[in-house]
Amino acid sequence: MRAFFNIIVNGQVVPDHVGQEVGDAAALRLVASTVVRGLVQRHGGEAKLLDASLVVTNEAGENLMEISFFEALYLPVAPVADPARRRPEERTERPSAFLGAALKPMRRIAGAVSARVQSLAHP
Repeated sequence: MRAFFNIIVNGQVVPDHVGQEVGDAAALRLVASTVVRGLVQRHGGEAKLLDASLVVTNEAGENLMEISFFEALYLPVAPVADPARRRPEERTERPSAFLGAALKPMRRIAGAVSARVQSLAHP
């Protein structure tokens, strides 16, 4: 089914003209929560978004569900077991390699300062 995720902020509707294909009603809540989380992440967590809501409609304009941004952000979502999900690759780098990379700019600065001090000491 095609669902349209319309946002209501401060009493004004921001309509979704494109919509998104959603498998069924069970997946609708998960997709709605994901949309809300993405919007909050993209817009920096503005305080007014906590008072906003998401009204999901079908192609005929009938309400399928309404969820507040607060509810979508703070109610837990059940984890979905996905056997096709990639596992993180194990890092082959040693921790000291990270430290060396982090200190590289400091070494450059120290070398430049040392060269400048030596040039001032031996004119």
